[in-house]
Amino acid sequence: MSIANEELPIATGHTRSRTREDDSLKLEPVRGSVLIVEDDPAHRELLVELLTQWGYAPLPVGSAEEAEFAVRNKRMDAAIVDVFLPGRSGTNLMTRLREKFPQAVLIGVSAMSDASMARKCKGLGADLFIGKPLAPEKLAQALQSRHTSWH
Repeated sequence: MSIANEELPIATGHTRSRTREDDSLKLEPVRGSVLIVEDDPAHRELLVELLTQWGYAPLPVGSAEEAEFAVRNKRMDAAIVDVFLPGRSGTNLMTRLREKFPQAVLIGVSAMSDASMARKCKGLGADLFIGKPLAPEKLAQALQSRHTSWH
């Protein structure tokens, strides 16, 4: 959805090429809304900052219950869900999100990052699993991936 090196109309009727000189003027389209379900406030805030810098519209919450309420009447293009949450688990939430948003990219995250956890997340509807601490490059790639799950 990005516009690269195209002529952009300005209100005065003139056109202007996008260059480095006018980077401060360019408008980046929002890439999509991303639900962030993370109980650790510091991790949640870091994810919000990253996603905002990348042009996403983050929707941060601290629990599975808050997540379901937050997306009740909203569109969600992707979700980053901590597998271990207080109260209802992130794994249960992923199953419910997959049912409600079949085309969204669901990313399970956990500090317990082994092959069995990755398989469990995939079996519950996640498209991808990333171990903590999250590498920004992996997260960026995951968010840009297309939904290819068999769910």
